[in-house]
Amino acid sequence: MTMKSVDSSKGRLRSTYIAIMIPLGVAINYIGGQLASSLSLPIYMDSIGTAIVAAIMGPWVGAASGVLFNIISALVGGNIMASLFGICNIGTGLIVGYMARMGKFKKLWPDVVIASILVAVWNAATGAPIAMAVYGGIDGNAGTNIMIAAMQNMGRDLFSSAFLARIPTNLLDKGIACVVAWLILSKLPENMQNLNGKKA
Repeated sequence: MTMKSVDSSKGRLRSTYIAIMIPLGVAINYIGGQLASSLSLPIYMDSIGTAIVAAIMGPWVGAASGVLFNIISALVGGNIMASLFGICNIGTGLIVGYMARMGKFKKLWPDVVIASILVAVWNAATGAPIAMAVYGGIDGNAGTNIMIAAMQNMGRDLFSSAFLARIPTNLLDKGIACVVAWLILSKLPENMQNLNGKKA
């Protein structure tokens, strides 16, 4: 009698993985964000967990992990308005998750590069108006704030400066997140690579 392999993308086992992966993604985001802040790095490092969870578990699980991190982080920081940055993390989860589900997250080039660019543009486009509403255009990232100030000195208005300054920062930051997610996904056994809903 031959044993059938377990399809871990269905049923109770998938629910168990979701219950584990969502808080794990939140924890990775929180640790990354605190590390970047304490070391005054010019990147955020608070979406690595979102990208990992999205690549492994699919877009909506990744998005849920990302937005939950932003809510918890905002509550801990005492500024509930900062939870609006969850919109950025939702986009990260959906982009990475759907690309992984469609089998477009297999190669560093062009898959991961395209994902990084899409995620970076989304985060810059949504992060700029949120930063305007929550922090008056700036945020806790020293590198971004320096570029915003430099662009304003060149005559640009605050909103366009806030948007343009976030593009290089997010390209680096989200590029790191996507590469880490891709590396982890590529090392998983085949049954776990199908947890995101991709057809085996």
